[in-house]
Amino acid sequence: MSCIPKIATTLLIMWSLLSPATADTAGRDHVTNGSFGKNELRPWWAKGSGTEIKTVDGSNAVSFRSGMIVQEHIPVTGGRNYRLSAKIFSNTAPANTVYVQYSFRANGSQKGNWRGPALVTVDNRSEGKCHTTSAKRTEPAAFVTGGEVGWQTHSIVFKAPEGVDQMVLYLRKSTCSDGEAAFTEASLTETDDAPTSALDVAKNALAKQRLSVPTDPDVNSRQLKSQVVRSVPDDHRYRLAEGGRMSMRVHVGAQEDIITLQAATDLSDFTAKLAGATLPERLSTDEAVAAEPLLVVGRKNAIAKRAFTDADFNGLGDDGFLIRTFGAHILIAGATPRGNMYGVNWFLDHKLGVRWLSPTFTYWPKTSDITLSELNERQVPRFAFREVLSVEAENKPWRQRNLMVGQSHGPSFTPSPAGIDSWNESWAAQGTLFNFFELLPQKKYQADHPDWYAGGQLAMMNKGMRAEMARVVVQKLKVLPDYRAVWFSIHDMDWGWDMDPASRAFAEEHGGHPSAPRLDMMVEVADLVRAELPGARLAFNAYHWSFTPPEDMTVPDYIMVYPMTIQVNYRDALNGHANQKLGQDLARWNAIAKHVLVWDHITNFAGYLQPTPNIIPIGDSLKWLASLDHVEGYMGEGSFNTRGAEFAALRAWMIARLLWDPHQDPWALIADFCDKYYGPAGPEVLAYIHLMHDKLAATDDVLSEKTTVDMSMFDADFVSRADALFDTAEKAVTGTEYSAHVRLARLPVDFVILRRQADYLRAQKDVSFDVVATRPNRLERFWQTIKAEKIGQYMQGNSVRELKSLLEITPVEPTKVPDIIKDNSQWKDIQDISFQRYAGSKSTIVADPLASDGSAIALARSFEGWNTQLVFDKLPQEGAWWVYVALRGKGGTGGNEEIARVGSAPPMSCFATVRNDPAAGDDYRWIEVPGGPFRFTTDHLHSIYIQPRKGPERSMVLVDRLVAVSNRVTSGVQMAIGGNCR
Repeated sequence: MSCIPKIATTLLIMWSLLSPATADTAGRDHVTNGSFGKNELRPWWAKGSGTEIKTVDGSNAVSFRSGMIVQEHIPVTGGRNYRLSAKIFSNTAPANTVYVQYSFRANGSQKGNWRGPALVTVDNRSEGKCHTTSAKRTEPAAFVTGGEVGWQTHSIVFKAPEGVDQMVLYLRKSTCSDGEAAFTEASLTETDDAPTSALDVAKNALAKQRLSVPTDPDVNSRQLKSQVVRSVPDDHRYRLAEGGRMSMRVHVGAQEDIITLQAATDLSDFTAKLAGATLPERLSTDEAVAAEPLLVVGRKNAIAKRAFTDADFNGLGDDGFLIRTFGAHILIAGATPRGNMYGVNWFLDHKLGVRWLSPTFTYWPKTSDITLSELNERQVPRFAFREVLSVEAENKPWRQRNLMVGQSHGPSFTPSPAGIDSWNESWAAQGTLFNFFELLPQKKYQADHPDWYAGGQLAMMNKGMRAEMARVVVQKLKVLPDYRAVWFSIHDMDWGWDMDPASRAFAEEHGGHPSAPRLDMMVEVADLVRAELPGARLAFNAYHWSFTPPEDMTVPDYIMVYPMTIQVNYRDALNGHANQKLGQDLARWNAIAKHVLVWDHITNFAGYLQPTPNIIPIGDSLKWLASLDHVEGYMGEGSFNTRGAEFAALRAWMIARLLWDPHQDPWALIADFCDKYYGPAGPEVLAYIHLMHDKLAATDDVLSEKTTVDMSMFDADFVSRADALFDTAEKAVTGTEYSAHVRLARLPVDFVILRRQADYLRAQKDVSFDVVATRPNRLERFWQTIKAEKIGQYMQGNSVRELKSLLEITPVEPTKVPDIIKDNSQWKDIQDISFQRYAGSKSTIVADPLASDGSAIALARSFEGWNTQLVFDKLPQEGAWWVYVALRGKGGTGGNEEIARVGSAPPMSCFATVRNDPAAGDDYRWIEVPGGPFRFTTDHLHSIYIQPRKGPERSMVLVDRLVAVSNRVTSGVQMAIGGNCR
């Protein structure tokens, strides 16, 4: 504080000695010398560059070019509301570089950082240097300004937190910005007015920036009356723009909320961009009406009130809207601000041709003339909850432009821009979804209540467990802003369930389905919760073992069920032949429940970078789901943990359009996307999408939510034709903005060719390209695309760093006949390429000269779990099969320690214990998988697993291969059973 004048220092000290708890503040200004009228900074202290008191445009003010001036020890009382105001002059400073902040103290101690409902972007300045945009950060602020002409008064109301007694006020200008700012008439007064929200601040700032300045009231009144009765154009054509000049002006009510104001601003800016107009227009209002024909947004204006006198806004819900022509004007309005916003976005998309195809690419059909016919649209979405969980679809501006309203899981935890901050967070938003063990942790309850837990889940008929679960749910609902507005979700554990006797008996009474005790538990828990919290609503998932609905039971209206399609075969729609049982179960849930939300799976979690021809089946599934009257929501779980997954942007865009209007043709949507996203290469990319769907249909491949790259559809014919199509596509877009899009679309084909190089070398005569000669260029293109697109994972949990090591492994021809095959038994070799792997870096494929094909799965013993699994759709489709796994330990203690369990499920407790065998040395051993024989099934609840057991650091279990044998092997294998294989 060395820069503070002596007199100011003295006054500051005197001020600090006044205890706010004892000082009489009644009738006294909270901010001292806020007008700077005495040409002093008392009792402010200054850190500003060139801070001085001077007359600025007729007012005494404090002025500086960067930094801040601060007043502290301002007395406030916790829990009371205060109005903070200041006049700011900033016409030489850039926009958003001048701001005011405040903080609080309690008994002299700091209480949190800077406060305020607005946000300011500041530079992370250090060592006297101003950094690039990437180094900037945001901070809260009371208000933010800059780039304005003359003095303007800014004001907010805030509530002082409980327990504070002092406030610190900061007048600031960004350190790394040009120009000068001046402040005067700073004041802080108590008020009964409600606190100013962040939305209020955003609205006021946008209104100040974009609304027209009111004109002479009499002249304006006559002009407004003229606009209301303005007649239809003679030719019934509505000209938005002519010759690159806007012919219509956007009109909005000055009292509309921030979302409607932002939508009107977007409509003005985007139509101007389409026409090639250069300057953004200020918006017309009733108080300053424009002379041109109007594009009217919202209902809080005189023209809308006249135009919609006969309109029915009932039934539009939160998302629907009307678009109609009235006189010379076009009007867009919903029943809610979100409906206004969606009406604008739909109009820009469906009437003007803008396409928000991905977060980084928007198609603009620029034309200097924009003309429309008469309009009379009523739009209501088919599905109320619409969401895709993928990195591309989680981008909030993209989601709102494409009318995706659902917000759950990760996206619900991040802030939204104020102008689009309107979401359906009724399901699975932050604080509303918990699994069994989160509600009833075993560490807390199991010692005293072992009977609450059974078979990997809960003993669902247990009354004591149900009562405690209800009590915990009530606690969690009470902390929510409005518990009635959400479906509180109770999720099972993501594995199987061996039912306890009471649950099994209840299931047998209802068709033998485990969903029966699950539903019965939910009904009683919901009833207990609603007895204390009337109107509470609960939800539960139908998943794996609980997917099939119970017989002779119904779901109450206050419970929603969300079936999860983990068992889907992507080659067909959810109701198609390959998913016949799944479709029947979904239809049955729709019949017994009034509220159903489908949690679909839409990506290949075992191969984000792998061709996955499920795009058309997804489209067909949505059209079918739309026919089920109680299916009111849809969430597609996609590639939520990496950018750049195979056709992620296309899937999200197509799904968004079908969730709004499922009557559209999926192939037509795909063609539209390809035409605009890939430009001149669109025909080749579209042909490739046809190719991969046709190829899958010609095979018996199972395409599941975790399908490995060993699919038969990836034969020599497929990779040859696909590679040729992309050669042509890349040539068509060389040097254009579409080149990166085409390379990303090609990445999955390169991935398959690189990953299965040994197979194509053996079939080189059938492959149209030289596998070895093209490998260097293919690798370079592959890794350049990975880097450019910032792709982080190539399968769920496994990074592209591991993929780099994997592609460097030189494969060898597997041993033709495993040594345990002693007779003419039928057998199938299943190598590590076919396994599903979990646990990321704890389950990787490594080079191993002792393995049959030169590589093995390395399971780190530092991480226990079912980290490597084989599902039964990898078995031959006919017959019964005994299965054996080849594994070995490495880096253990050397004693007779347990190194792994080899098991099959269900049940959850069927496994063989594998111990270290010093006599075996480093050799692989054959272990019989207990629970056999096994049969082919696409139900992924059935699997074989290898579970490493806890061991020394860097110790591991190496898995070479599995073999399925038609006759049981009786020698040369370990068959010790360590679990219950009933």
